[in-house]
Amino acid sequence: MRLVFIRHGDPDYAIDSLTEPGFREARALAERTAKWPVTAIYCSPLGRAQATAKPTLEALDMQAETLPWLAEVSCPLHPRPDGSNQQTSVVWDLFPDFWTKDQLHFDPENWYKSQYVQSVFPEAVRQIPAICNGIDAVLARFGYHREERFYRIDLDAKRDATLVFFCHLGQIGVSAGHVLNISPMQLWHSFWLSPTSVTVLNSEERQNDKAGFRCQVMGDLSHLRQAGEPISPHGGFTCSPFSL
Repeated sequence: MRLVFIRHGDPDYAIDSLTEPGFREARALAERTAKWPVTAIYCSPLGRAQATAKPTLEALDMQAETLPWLAEVSCPLHPRPDGSNQQTSVVWDLFPDFWTKDQLHFDPENWYKSQYVQSVFPEAVRQIPAICNGIDAVLARFGYHREERFYRIDLDAKRDATLVFFCHLGQIGVSAGHVLNISPMQLWHSFWLSPTSVTVLNSEERQNDKAGFRCQVMGDLSHLRQAGEPISPHGGFTCSPFSL
């Protein structure tokens, strides 16, 4: 099984849609996704994800299932935890000397129970179980059932399925982190998921009835390079986009 997480295109957050570069990114992405053997497509209900998915759906002549739990994690801007009122942050934009101090932030199952996350992002805390249960429910449709920290495979499982999820930076951290058994805090603060970036998780099935997932690609933007489109800075905070 293959799971493909795609972040929405360059966002216009004010109207929950895309900027003009974002629409170009989505069209470039569709040139790439049109070649994939896609089994099913799932999409966040938010406008920027829906707009990103539209060219792909048209290219593949498919429809997406909109899943409420694929919406972005609710993390409003708030004053930085260093006490400065001059800057704001969200839970995936914290200074390294702050978020690394709490060992709970490295715990794949309990990271959101830290005092900081609980106190500042209570709405996000309430979303986490729904996101984890949501991705597991989709996998179960195809015969992959979570059991402790791996997935048990049905005899008639659709092992060759390719599932595509159009969603958001914060959401991908939680969903992919759950499947990989990695804290989202580590994914959020150690990887750059630029708009329309492609993240691929493949099931590794060395046992007939059990599977784990391995990240094959994280944040790939080859479709933008091929289309001659610049990389959006959204997703990094002080570093500049760099394309090899």
